[in-house]
Amino acid sequence: MTMSFPNWAVLMDNYLFTLYIPLAATFWAAVLHLVNGKWRYEVRFLLASSRALFPLGFVLLLIILASGEHSFLWMKGETFGQPLNGWHNVLFFDARQIVLYLVVWAFCLHFIKLQRKEFPHADPADRRRFRNFALLVPFVYCIYGTIVAWDFEMTQVPRWWSPLYGPYHFESMMRAFLAFFIVSLFVLRQRDCLKRRINDYVFNYVAQIMLALTIIWTYAFFMQYLVMWYGDLPEEIFRYHNMMDGPNWFLFWLFFLLNSFVPFLMLIFTTMRHSPALMLIPSCSILIGTFLERYMWIISGHADDIDHTPFLSSWIDVAITVTIFTLGCILWDRQMKKDGLYYEGE
Repeated sequence: MTMSFPNWAVLMDNYLFTLYIPLAATFWAAVLHLVNGKWRYEVRFLLASSRALFPLGFVLLLIILASGEHSFLWMKGETFGQPLNGWHNVLFFDARQIVLYLVVWAFCLHFIKLQRKEFPHADPADRRRFRNFALLVPFVYCIYGTIVAWDFEMTQVPRWWSPLYGPYHFESMMRAFLAFFIVSLFVLRQRDCLKRRINDYVFNYVAQIMLALTIIWTYAFFMQYLVMWYGDLPEEIFRYHNMMDGPNWFLFWLFFLLNSFVPFLMLIFTTMRHSPALMLIPSCSILIGTFLERYMWIISGHADDIDHTPFLSSWIDVAITVTIFTLGCILWDRQMKKDGLYYEGE
């Protein structure tokens, strides 16, 4: 089986989702604690159980790094006429991906370990220790998320700069996780297998956060484009033009609409936010939009000559995504059973 660059882009897309589900889950668990969200006690152990995806993500990372020039075209000399800098050194690139992944994985596991000891009537020393560690989580998420954005998307085109790209990327993925979490909570409630029931107001609280993040995503996306367009920077704006004018131009506009106007025009309504079933619509919109967004940015350097629609152009895309999704569901389900989140016998 020969995989083309778009196939590898779909694999990298799946890797980013596999990475950010446990990473963003840790981020939101820490944020809910720091802002004293009372409903954190309903969801924090569900968030923590997503750590089961870290091993799968690490395997995917090793596969992608082993693919080398098939996933990162600059490794075989496609540098758009720009010289490579030290950041593009292959040995340094592979080393930092592996080391940082393992460090962040261990960091998240330690956070979850401390979280188990944090209860309203727990030892004050344990609560203080957990709070102090939780303060570090947003910094780790933002720094590591920025590096991931640079390595897997921004520097696919060497010497292409955007000061907004790191925040734009990790903000997009923290919102995508919330959309994924909404779908997961709905499925778990339909199965009626959780020991602790998830109340409807949890969906409303998550929806309000998603609404705010949708506005921020739209602003960041537009501002990044506006700076390049208004500044008349052809060496930077060309990636947008590749996506807008290339064979898959419709995917560009589709991910923009699915990530901005569609969820915004739904989440502004109270009725939508208070209905778990209706919340599936904006959540699925964000998930599909984010998947297409990641794919388009990965291939954006060559989007003007790549005619490949994910899942429709190749059965390999389907096989990759279905396999990873199935393995992820199995691992997460087993972790929830191990953590005692299901009824006895489930």
